[in-house]
Amino acid sequence: MRKRELLIIDDEEAVCWALRRAFERAGYGVQVAASAEAGLNAAKSQRPDAIVLDVRLPGMDGLTALQHLREATKNAPVIVITAHGNLSTAVRALEGGAFDYLAKPFDLSQALDAVARALARPVAG
Repeated sequence: MRKRELLIIDDEEAVCWALRRAFERAGYGVQVAASAEAGLNAAKSQRPDAIVLDVRLPGMDGLTALQHLREATKNAPVIVITAHGNLSTAVRALEGGAFDYLAKPFDLSQALDAVARALARPVAG
């Protein structure tokens, strides 16, 4: 069985380091991008199984990137994360096609659970 591949798009090095470490320990392959533009390029070339996407990014913001990522990857679920969220941001993310929404700070177990649930869902096709 092939290793499931994740893409983390976040400009905070500490967040990327912690998520990469947790996901790799759980058996996932992990790619990291520090901007939406770099993440979109990685998503197009790598075709990740799931994406963890921050809302506040340099350049294109995460909610704008969400639409581009959904178009580029078709079925890859996106878990949106943010330290600057509120109910409006969460609603916009979910209406934009995000699978789930996590407010920072979150436990790594919450992120692992969200990705596991996202990968276990039936894929529309």
